[in-house]
Amino acid sequence: MKWYPYGHDFGNAGIDGVLMVNKHQTVSASIPTAFTPVDPVQMKHLGIDLEDANVIQLVGEETAYGIGLIALAQSVDPWHGRGDPHRYASRYSLRALLSLSASLIPDKEYGLVVVGGLPAEMFMKNESLRQEIKKALSGIWEFSTDGGKTTRRSHIQYRATLMEGAGALVAYGDEKQSSPQGQGIIDIGGRTTDLYVARAGQPILEFCKGKPLGVETATALMASAFERKYRSPLSPLEARHIMHAYASTKGGGKKKAAYPPMNLCGTPIAPEAIAALVEEAVRSVGEDIVSFVAAAWRQSDATSEIGARFSPVICIGGGVYSFFDFLRKRIPHLVKPINPTGANAYGYALAAQRLLAKQAPAEEKTA
Repeated sequence: MKWYPYGHDFGNAGIDGVLMVNKHQTVSASIPTAFTPVDPVQMKHLGIDLEDANVIQLVGEETAYGIGLIALAQSVDPWHGRGDPHRYASRYSLRALLSLSASLIPDKEYGLVVVGGLPAEMFMKNESLRQEIKKALSGIWEFSTDGGKTTRRSHIQYRATLMEGAGALVAYGDEKQSSPQGQGIIDIGGRTTDLYVARAGQPILEFCKGKPLGVETATALMASAFERKYRSPLSPLEARHIMHAYASTKGGGKKKAAYPPMNLCGTPIAPEAIAALVEEAVRSVGEDIVSFVAAAWRQSDATSEIGARFSPVICIGGGVYSFFDFLRKRIPHLVKPINPTGANAYGYALAAQRLLAKQAPAEEKTA
């Protein structure tokens, strides 16, 4: 049986998994944080490929779960667990870990050395949660991703929980080029914005803060404005498609967002009207994020750059594609990595690789 280092980022809006195939090669997967019970037999009759759709059933459980886009499509109220700290130590987190890792590994039986993360405020205030996560995810798990046709087995050693942002510094930080006062991370996710500052590998806790602001905040504002204006609610999947269309103009090089066609009682809604709602929501939340960072990092006066004492300052998370421009105006030295959404998971995987190199027998090492 082969062991692999794995980074598990169970975010509020998205789940990222990064697997180290060898010392220099990674493969990754990312899906929305959404779960719903499904009937695998019915899914097959509908022509849905269960493995591609991230459908998983643990041996010993009677219920299979669809994760990600299939959950958004099959349920108007999928489980996401936002606001519940124990979601990180739940069976949902375990299902996501098994489903994504199985999609990246062809082996019927495999081992994972796993490193995960927690938002800054939660990491600092809830030490016992880290032990709960380790206990909930570690073990030998049997499961199926093809409706019960094949049983697979994963041996999971959950080794460490890092503060969100620490993973990105492991992956993209450069201590040799950093400011004497430290390097900074701004992690804008689905529901939270987390700040992480470290010097010589040690976090500076007074600058590590978190606030419930992110892409989902803007999505909720946009959806509420849409419902008020058109007297019709958006489904979670419709709202997601609209926000992704906007983000694609920032991260995908497109000049104009391709909003999904929508109509009300047969009358089309102009893309320009949808764009106006999205831009207003993003602008409002973006200004709030800028103010939060300025206050948390103690901007000294109106003319100084936010976070000028820290270098580099790296912006990561799915919110990069919506909010980076707002922050860049106030933090000119702000940079973003090639893959901002998977930055933490990549760093977690690198940390897991180091742990595996220390403990695993030579024949089981992947690096």
